[in-house]
Amino acid sequence: MIERFKIENVAEADAFLKDLLAKDEYRSVDEVIVRARKLVPDENLRMYFINKGKQILEALAV
Repeated sequence: MIERFKIENVAEADAFLKDLLAKDEYRSVDEVIVRARKLVPDENLRMYFINKGKQILEALAV
């Protein structure tokens, strides 16, 4: 059986966000939140993912 992709640690979260936010069409807080809800089962890691995504988006906006 093939398992769904899940983000299970900080390194995976950072790598996924880097790849996701490299594409203009995915550069939004809403997109980060949707991906977090689908892919990050751990609540603490999910909050990290969302906050890190917001930080990256803020840095890209400068």
